[in-house]
Amino acid sequence: MTSTPRLAPRLLRSLCVAVVAALALTAFLVAGARPDRAAPAAATTSTYTPVTGATFNRPIGTNAQQRRIFTHVNSSVAASPPGSTIKIAVFSFSDKASADRLLAAKARGVHVQMIFDDHTKYAQELRLQRALGANREARSFAVFCHLSCRGTSGGNMHDKIFLFSKAGRASNVTMVGSNNMTGYNATRQWSDLYTIAGDPATYYTYAGFFDQMKYDKPSGGYYQPEINGYQSQFYPYAGSTRFTDPMYQALSAITCTGATGGTGVGGKTLVRLSQHAWNGSRGIYLADKVAALRRAGCVVQVIYGVGIGSQVKSILANAGVQLATVRHRSVRTHQKSLQVSGVFDGDTAAQVVYTGSHNWSNGALRRDDVLLRIEDPAAYAQYRANFDDIWKNG
Repeated sequence: MTSTPRLAPRLLRSLCVAVVAALALTAFLVAGARPDRAAPAAATTSTYTPVTGATFNRPIGTNAQQRRIFTHVNSSVAASPPGSTIKIAVFSFSDKASADRLLAAKARGVHVQMIFDDHTKYAQELRLQRALGANREARSFAVFCHLSCRGTSGGNMHDKIFLFSKAGRASNVTMVGSNNMTGYNATRQWSDLYTIAGDPATYYTYAGFFDQMKYDKPSGGYYQPEINGYQSQFYPYAGSTRFTDPMYQALSAITCTGATGGTGVGGKTLVRLSQHAWNGSRGIYLADKVAALRRAGCVVQVIYGVGIGSQVKSILANAGVQLATVRHRSVRTHQKSLQVSGVFDGDTAAQVVYTGSHNWSNGALRRDDVLLRIEDPAAYAQYRANFDDIWKNG
């Protein structure tokens, strides 16, 4: 589904879009990257074309439903023509079928670049490195980051980013979400992947971030560009405090009454969270803020995963937040999603989604992570339907 993001009424948004897009593109080109020349369509092995919108797996469903995100990524890999570039940064990669697709792409002339975290070196990651090499200056490579790629205080490379300079009829494709490329993720964890197709400014911003990470050296801290209606949050942000925490600021932008335009519930803002890990002192102050929203009249629903802290859960329950975990044994949410329908940052009919790889924990501030804010009714409707599925059937 392709849609035009609806911009919230913020001052300077249009200026920010133009300036950040230009700076991102300039920085990326100065760093030595070159836009890829598209090969003839006949050179591809697939006509699949990724489009803007969300993709979700369903771990309690069929094999096809479990692997739905893998299918989306792998079909885009198969549709990448010779001379194009694929850049993937993912915390864990153990799926042989996905590795096969990437190696087939390399064999037909696609430049395949991979970044993994070294918490575990999976067999398929090592296989990819043997085939692609580890020369970070080459057109193809597979490398590991030790701790955070860009940070200075521990952490991990925890991103889940998939970039395609061309796939099928689409160019400049950015995919961001919560999914690792592992069988466990497909069959045990509810995950998501949001695709932005045909957006050069967003693509080159993420490609520039990728090219910082690949060197595994400290290279700047938190970065929050706003481009074409999307806000991206690039971590680590080890120096963040409660009041500079981007997620505390997001929660602070919510007003609980006055929802219009069919948003919210009976004029009250609806706040929904699907969170894999929510713990530690950071998790506690974010839970306090969510509890305060509930007391202020917001309708608040939380699906929690295995990483919820006992104190966080107690704070939420005591405030009357509706809580649910999934019913199926060994299946939990792996999402890191905040959804707001109602009053957000002065917009009384907002429909906003935050999603990506960033958990609500102390450790997450030290990691290479990405969160994407989407302001689009079509995207919100997709995440609303997925949340409903997990809430009712998970």
